[in-house]
Amino acid sequence: MKQVSSEDNFIFLLVALLTLLFTVAVVEQFFQGGQLLVVSAIILCLAFSILGVKRQAIYTKSWFGVLLTLFLVTYVISILTNLNLSLLTIALVIVFLMHYMISAFKQVLFTGQVGSNQIIGSICIYLMIGLVWSFVYLFLLESFNGGFSGLENQHWLDNLSSVIYYSFITLTTVGYGEITPTLPITRFFAYMQSLTGSFYLAILVASLVSTGLEQRKRKVN
Repeated sequence: MKQVSSEDNFIFLLVALLTLLFTVAVVEQFFQGGQLLVVSAIILCLAFSILGVKRQAIYTKSWFGVLLTLFLVTYVISILTNLNLSLLTIALVIVFLMHYMISAFKQVLFTGQVGSNQIIGSICIYLMIGLVWSFVYLFLLESFNGGFSGLENQHWLDNLSSVIYYSFITLTTVGYGEITPTLPITRFFAYMQSLTGSFYLAILVASLVSTGLEQRKRKVN
């Protein structure tokens, strides 16, 4: 079996992300109360993916191990003691996803080469941006009641599927309107995500094209 390396890791990550996003919808459609397994699967998937590529990175392993442990501990404590640690749990997921996304971003833009793996990686980063903002919106929902119309006031895991949908609709600037921000702070994050999605595509495409042209010039010379 071919070992996953930095040369081909993004294809596995893309398949995992698409599978996880589809699983969120399936769980929401047919199974109640299964969103915790989806969140755990997202974290474990990303953790194993990056550890498989960076087997010698002790700092990276320790960092992801600490985040995963804190996530599990806070969730278990919230269940056993009825303490509301939702904000801490969501914040840990955000930090985890952002750290992984930054690592992927560096690999895509600073490897000095543009190939199929880098192109697939750019798609993975775009999907991860949507995931990060999904948990940002969940954090806002827990912090400000009534921050979004179209979302029920319930446990954050029960809103996961709806928030992921809203995040990607906002990221792509489609904006169907079923879910809308109603507070200044939630509106701020909504239009900032739209700007992030637009600038990401413009900057990434320009960077990949310029790097690709430089590669061709070197081959010709």
